[in-house]
Amino acid sequence: MLALGLLWSRLWKQDFRDYLPFLCAGMVPWVLVSTVVTEGCFAFTSYESIIKSMRFSFTVLTCAVVWRNLIVFFHNLLVFVVIAVICRVPVNQNTLLVVPGLLLFFVNAVWVTALLGLICTRFRDVAPLLASMLQIALFVTPIFWAPAQLGLELATFVKLNLIYHFVDAIRSPLLGRAPGMISYEAILLATVAGWAITLALFSRFERRIAYWL
Repeated sequence: MLALGLLWSRLWKQDFRDYLPFLCAGMVPWVLVSTVVTEGCFAFTSYESIIKSMRFSFTVLTCAVVWRNLIVFFHNLLVFVVIAVICRVPVNQNTLLVVPGLLLFFVNAVWVTALLGLICTRFRDVAPLLASMLQIALFVTPIFWAPAQLGLELATFVKLNLIYHFVDAIRSPLLGRAPGMISYEAILLATVAGWAITLALFSRFERRIAYWL
């Protein structure tokens, strides 16, 4: 965080004490989101022996992936706490909004892990493809830079980035700000659509997972 903060604050010509908390508050949820997506691809293939030898709930496997990454998130959050104290990040009522932000993430992370686990078990080439896409997403998502820096002309570009909305629901409260309503709207829409698609696919293909392994 210190290395990136020093470099990017100079590039963006911003005060180091303002930019470092912004960067760290964005990187911590980004690592959470990207790791869940990456590990979600192997949610079932990693437990091949268990799935083939006994009846096992796929929900337990997906929740295990999400829960493990949430634990890592809280470890990484300690880095932000130290930076927040040093840089005097405000703590107010908006800070409590990090709780619903994490709850919304957990609800969505379960269906994301289940859906990716299903797809990547059947099509093994999807996992490296998603890994490459995540590398690009890191730079086109407002992690190192603020959405306002794009200007009004490219504001739609940020609004269509679903990863940004999940990051914003956690980052803004950490910085003492309330997330934009558009972020909550996008997340709720993703929740409904994602669970509908995941449940529909699982009702049809769940029994085939063991054979695909």
